[in-house]
Amino acid sequence: MKKFLKDWKSFEIALLLISVIAICVSTIICKSGILTCVTSLAGVLCALLQAKGKIISQWIGLAEVMLYSILSYQNNYYGEVIIYVLVVFPMYLYGVISWITHKNEETDTVNSNQIAKQEWIMLSFGSIFGFVGLYYVLKYFDTSQLIVSSLSMVTSLLATYLIVRRSKFSFLFYVANDIILVILWGIPILQGDFSLMPILIEPVILLINDSYGWKNWNENVI
Repeated sequence: MKKFLKDWKSFEIALLLISVIAICVSTIICKSGILTCVTSLAGVLCALLQAKGKIISQWIGLAEVMLYSILSYQNNYYGEVIIYVLVVFPMYLYGVISWITHKNEETDTVNSNQIAKQEWIMLSFGSIFGFVGLYYVLKYFDTSQLIVSSLSMVTSLLATYLIVRRSKFSFLFYVANDIILVILWGIPILQGDFSLMPILIEPVILLINDSYGWKNWNENVI
């Protein structure tokens, strides 16, 4: 553990500890399942390591995608299951290769990448068509919170694509996705399903982390 945290700043360690405590305490109080707790912890740890540009974050991301897919299926977010299994998981697999092959040996972090203007244009059009397509796919599977779930998928896919491409702008889309996820998982909690509280705490914590990730990649990731 000491070796793992050797290059962590005080703020990063504090955020990690607060995250773990908040998720574990809410799991106990709200009598949440182990899957909900572990999924939340994996998501937070992955995001913290991504903010630091650590290669291992992509491996943890793979695990978190699988866990989140199972949890989404249990809560009738079928569209999220399909997209995460068929799109996000392969993207993370590619991300493992991309990050490993663009590793800074001195700092054990990934080297950042600049996205070309043409690629941004393609992403913009892809996002519009993607939202429309996802909306009808999710509608077909009778997905809960249709519009919010569609927005969640689009921002998540954009953020994942950009983090795989090693772009600092991924964190801006992660921030947008965090806000949408608070709404997505907050709705069933407001309707009385308090066992999902840990999965709601996760995007709140990630909102802080991803804002920090944007700052850190601008200042420290080359």
